[in-house]
Amino acid sequence: MRALLGLTLLLLASVSSCGNAEDAVEADERQRVELTPDPDELASDEQVPDGEAQQEEAPPEEVESIEFKAMAWNIWHGGREDGDEAGVRKTIEVIRESGADFVAMQETYGSGEIISEALGFHFLPRGTNVSIHSRYPVLEDVSVFEEFKCVGAVVELPNGKPLVFYSIWLPYAYEIWEVGTRLGRPDEELLAACAPSAADLASIVKLIDEKLATTKYAAAPRIIAGDFNSMSHLDYTEATRAQFDNYLIDWPTSHVINDAGYSDAYRMVNPTVDRMRDRTWTPRFPAQQQDRIDFVYFQGAGMTPLASQVLESHIEGFPSDHAALTARFRLDG
Repeated sequence: MRALLGLTLLLLASVSSCGNAEDAVEADERQRVELTPDPDELASDEQVPDGEAQQEEAPPEEVESIEFKAMAWNIWHGGREDGDEAGVRKTIEVIRESGADFVAMQETYGSGEIISEALGFHFLPRGTNVSIHSRYPVLEDVSVFEEFKCVGAVVELPNGKPLVFYSIWLPYAYEIWEVGTRLGRPDEELLAACAPSAADLASIVKLIDEKLATTKYAAAPRIIAGDFNSMSHLDYTEATRAQFDNYLIDWPTSHVINDAGYSDAYRMVNPTVDRMRDRTWTPRFPAQQQDRIDFVYFQGAGMTPLASQVLESHIEGFPSDHAALTARFRLDG
């Protein structure tokens, strides 16, 4: 195209010259100098036959991020303490209004199917106590340990990625929350009360590792959430002694799961300890010892907690003795 254009302009310049022959020649030479196309430009302008087009490298795929919200909640005797109908209805409403995508539930006790059906969730129970409620499909049951204490599922996120999600309930040896059961007791007795929690959790995290190692989900991000019936060493510190009756206790249960590579979602996004704001036990019995005993722990590359909060209100009265705990995450890649 450029060669043809140069020739056309050359002819027009020659025809329209009004000077003498010498001027015409000079004009002709000027046109040749100015309009002769660059061979490289001509080559780039030529059409490449079909099927011979140069292959361009495809741009790298964008890393897809997704956000989701997990909840840990002991609903107290199937959510029926405020009535078989009203209590369960309020439980459903708390979950729905929270926006949770996954619920690690304890004390399910026959209400799980009703709750999941009302929410339009997938439901995976194990025994009578622990259950999982998921907005997204359950791909596989990866439960370990005792059926009363642990249920696990691999769920499929909307971007097609798997998430491993566990709901657990841990035991305690004797009561240290009711009025008069703690004050004045030595640290050793309080630690002994929560020792069964640490022992069971050590077994659970070990069995989870072993279980997932036999599947294609070994590297998938994980959440372990539920009622731990123990406090955290991140709460009872030197700086917070005044909030906890001057106790400074290095609770072992939280160490077990931290040492296994899991992080405390709530404490990561709420680093300042505030006993009353943080506590999940107990909105129904304010005279008892108020503590954070329900947790959402996580591990996995690209997983970041964005927000975490304690839920303890309902317009008609909160239906459980445990507050619900939510944690919102972003998962990259």
